[in-house]
Amino acid sequence: MISGLAVGLTRHPAMAGAVLSLFSLPIHLLLPEAVSIPFAAVILGLVAGIYAGFALQDGRAHILAIEGLAALAFLAFALAGLIWSPWLIPAAYALHGVWDLLHHRRITTAMPSWYPPMCAVYDWIFAAGLCAFWILR
Repeated sequence: MISGLAVGLTRHPAMAGAVLSLFSLPIHLLLPEAVSIPFAAVILGLVAGIYAGFALQDGRAHILAIEGLAALAFLAFALAGLIWSPWLIPAAYALHGVWDLLHHRRITTAMPSWYPPMCAVYDWIFAAGLCAFWILR
């Protein structure tokens, strides 16, 4: 079963990202707004840190610098979303999807080739879903 999921993930990473986001979004329907916003910010910080982890695995100094600065930028967005406007959080998820595409096309690190398209689709659907949920509250 696990090997079948792994094959599906590598063959259809965008679909996997869509499914993962659709499974994780309903949590925000159950959480009160005062919890949903910081939870989304924390997850954004974790998502940003994944590329830093790939950079550590890669080991090249310039990749470590690029990924470290990007992770700090997304963490700053998460904090700014908590301090100034929660709308910065879904905006940062959408921007992270663009960052994913850059990895798919321009930035090469030690990561599986399926990861950037999976993460990009996840980020964009998640950002749109957060906006929809937060508007409807």
